[in-house]
Order: sequence, then C-alpha cells, then structure tokens
Amino acid sequence: MRLRSEVFVVEQKCVYLDMDDKDAQSVHLFACEEGAAEGVSARAVVRLVPPGLSYKEPSIGRVAIGMESRGSGLGEELMLRAIRVCYRRWPGHGVRISAQQYLIGFYQRLGFETDGGGYLEDDIPHIQMYLPWAGLSHWHVLHGNVIESFADSLRALPKDLLKGTAAEWGGMQVLEHLRLSEKHTWSYLEKKCQVDPAELKGCDLNSDARGLWLVRELESDVRWIDPTPGGLLSPPPGKSVDVEGAIIDWKNAIVRGYERLDKLYDAEDWWRVLVFKHPIAGRIGLFDTLAFGVAHIRHHMHQLKRIADSDVF
Repeated sequence: MRLRSEVFVVEQKCVYLDMDDKDAQSVHLFACEEGAAEGVSARAVVRLVPPGLSYKEPSIGRVAIGMESRGSGLGEELMLRAIRVCYRRWPGHGVRISAQQYLIGFYQRLGFETDGGGYLEDDIPHIQMYLPWAGLSHWHVLHGNVIESFADSLRALPKDLLKGTAAEWGGMQVLEHLRLSEKHTWSYLEKKCQVDPAELKGCDLNSDARGLWLVRELESDVRWIDPTPGGLLSPPPGKSVDVEGAIIDWKNAIVRGYERLDKLYDAEDWWRVLVFKHPIAGRIGLFDTLAFGVAHIRHHMHQLKRIADSDVF
C-alpha cells in the first residue's frame, strides 16, 4: 500500500483514494527486497481482482514498480506471475486490464491485446486490454505453429546433416528426441489423471517460478544434455531421412495427444494442481507443462541452426 501511494498518488500527482473496497476482496502479489526492514516499501506490487467485481473476467490492476527496480525485469516477472495466479485461481477465464496507454507495447509482449477505445482515468490516458484464457485449445494451436516452424528449419538442412552420428545429432535425431520427450510427457499426464486432483499438491508461487525458469532456459541458446537416466531421450542415429513422413507422423501424434488431454483433463481443478515432474525443474502445473512442450521445440530449433552452421559431417 505504501508503494502504491508513492507511485499513484505522489509520483503521478494524482489525488484520489487509492485503497478501495476491492482491496479486501482481491489477491495481492508483491515483491520485497530480501531482509528489508518492517515498513519499507515493496519493490513491486499488483492486485488480482476476482471475476464479477471490476469486470466479468478477473482483472490485474494497481501494477506498481518502485523507482529503483524499473528496467530490471521485475515488472515483467510480476506480470507473468500474476497471469499464472489468475489462470490457476480462476481457470477458464481470460484476464482484463485497464492499462495506461504508454504501456501498451509492454502488455502486448505479454500477450494482451487492446479492446475498445481509449479513455481518461484520473486524467491519465488508459485503454482496456484483454488476454484470452490459455486452455488446451490455445496450447494445441501454439504447438502446431511451432512444429511448422521446426519443420521448415528441418527441411532446409542438407541431406547429409539429417542422419547424424552417435556423437553428434543430425536433424532427424533432434526430431525423434522431441517425439520421445512428448510421448513420455503424454504418458505421464495420462497416469497422473487417474487420481482425484483434490489429492494432489496445489500450484503456488514456487511452482510458478520453476515453470518460468524452465521456459526461459529452453528459449535461450543454452545447450542442455539429456537429463533422463541412461539417455532415455537420446535416440541413436537412424537410417530414414523421410522428413515429410516424420513430420506428418509427429503432427498426428500431437493431435491424438491433445484429444486425450481434452477428455482426461476436462475438470477445471486440473489447472490448480501439480501434474508433471520435469527431471530438472521439478513439479509444475498443467499451464507450465504445456508451455514446456512448446518451448522445448523452440529450444531445439537453436540446435538445428547449430547443425546447419557446422561442418561436422
């Protein structure tokens, strides 16, 4: 509350009653400096308003970042965490915000789109923005799109870079690795749903952090080694270089996988609990499990580029 007053009332020279009747009904997410003395302002704060209070959807508002933390990435981290909290507390709902217009680009990078025209709120230009619910159909589309991008990169490889060796993967081994990884993920999720979600541990800020870390690492250019015992996800060199046939088989497997998930994970409670254990990141929720699948393919697109740029073969 102190940070909100510092930013919205003092810094923005806006005389209004910041604390209102929505605060007691909202979820408050904030970041404090470790070891900060009592009474010191938070570094960042946001409130998550339940659906039906400000809008029919849950909303994120009162986003404030302390002056000393601006430009550090803390604002993006706060919003990514806030979106995850909204999705698991109110699954099935998108998220609406009333954004200051100079921040439209920032929110667009997080997936929000403008909705309607601009308006003044306390003499400051604002505009509503909306982030759709990221359910299974959303991830199915993203998964399909990234497979198409991967396929284009694979098709561009010369034939002698497709097979690879035991020491250096070729393009077809990368594809087979992705298919093996997804096969084990689908299998894990199918087994997990045999229990009542009420019996599983719920997602929290720690699992959110693990999911965010995993996606960020995969979407970076960091090189990983197979984290599974015995190299379970490291395929041997294959003889086939039928790129188009392999891509079609992969796409069909993805369709079947999402069809099974649609039936098995139709209850909203599944979005609130930990459903998958990644060998490095640990236990994560359904949202981050699906995000991992998409980020994993993007990660191996970096590998295809390294193969294309190499002269190993």
